[in-house]
Amino acid sequence: MTGLAQFLLLFFATELGAGPAITDGLLSVLIFGILAIAIWYPVSLLRTDKTSSVMILVNHLAILTITLVTWVFGVKWLTETIVADPAGYSDFWSSSIYFRLGAGIFIYVVIILAYYLMISMDNISKKNIREANLENMLKETELLMLRSQINPHFLFNSLNSISSLTITDPPKAREMVIKLSEFMRYALSRKEDKSVPLRRELENIRLYLEIEKVRFGEKLVTEEKVDTKCLDTEIPNMILQPLFENAIKHGVYESIDKVHLFLECSCTSSEVRIIIKNDYDPDSVPAGGTGTGLRNIRRRLELYYGGRAILNTRKEKGIFIAELFIPGKKKEE
Repeated sequence: MTGLAQFLLLFFATELGAGPAITDGLLSVLIFGILAIAIWYPVSLLRTDKTSSVMILVNHLAILTITLVTWVFGVKWLTETIVADPAGYSDFWSSSIYFRLGAGIFIYVVIILAYYLMISMDNISKKNIREANLENMLKETELLMLRSQINPHFLFNSLNSISSLTITDPPKAREMVIKLSEFMRYALSRKEDKSVPLRRELENIRLYLEIEKVRFGEKLVTEEKVDTKCLDTEIPNMILQPLFENAIKHGVYESIDKVHLFLECSCTSSEVRIIIKNDYDPDSVPAGGTGTGLRNIRRRLELYYGGRAILNTRKEKGIFIAELFIPGKKKEE
């Protein structure tokens, strides 16, 4: 477009013929295009955040001077070697030198502005990538921290139970140690996984409940209703165990009667719904607790799903209900 505009201007505003006008216009665009590519390297090295404004201005004046001299005299020399009347073209070139310099300065400024816009957009893109990577690193760090709070907490409670059973019922203590080692083997071997299929998590929960049944015996009654279509859904590793631990602590620990613990899993195309219910005695004195388990679950869900997963808890007529909604996502093969 620039070459066409220059050709039309030279052809209609001067007595220069079509041949010289076309040659001048094409060579002007071609040479300035090559120079524009060459300009990119020194411009990209001028760091506006580390170089003073005076130095930037001096550098641009030097680049502009070199560019204009190369462009103006390069067009003159090449055109004179091509056109039939070099002397006539030379006279025209001399009379249009100020116009060429003005046009060259304008084009240079436009190119430089375009380059700085590209550099700015590239810097913004790199900054966004760095911030995203940093945010992911912080999330991973926090997730590992939250995970690290789960296993020691459960292990501490289990060891206390084993300690009691070694006095009251040594065979049960031995059985509990074996099951506890299997449970911890699973937990530690899956520590770095971001998620596991629901079926694996349920297998782990069943093992956990078997450990607790060694201590509580018939006092703890468990039941589950799981839709098999949900079993391949990915969920955060060890996300359910604190919910069951909470049910045991506030249900079985505080009751002298049998406590029923019920698990239900259902799913749709968009989410998985997990419900855990347990009996509790409203008149009993609540066991002390910090609520760390439930807070950790909610924080882990926020980090994994960004607000798309929900944990609700409520009490209804002597039944404590924990309801977990997780976005459905099948494990990729």
